[in-house]
Amino acid sequence: MNYIDFFEKEVPNWMRASNQKMQEFGFNTDPYWQWVVWSMGEICNKYNNDELVSNQMSMIFDWLDEKAKGG
Repeated sequence: MNYIDFFEKEVPNWMRASNQKMQEFGFNTDPYWQWVVWSMGEICNKYNNDELVSNQMSMIFDWLDEKAKGG
């Protein structure tokens, strides 16, 4: 597992895509959150559900969820 590649490429690429999807769908919309769950699942699968990858995606999800709740 290339963790440097994951953190230097995969995570920033996902964040850019997330920003695009927010603009496309809106932040607090079902299509955006469906994309979030789907895309995070795809990344976890890509890295064979590596624990660090899964934890990172979970942390980002929790952060987004907090923002959606006004935090």
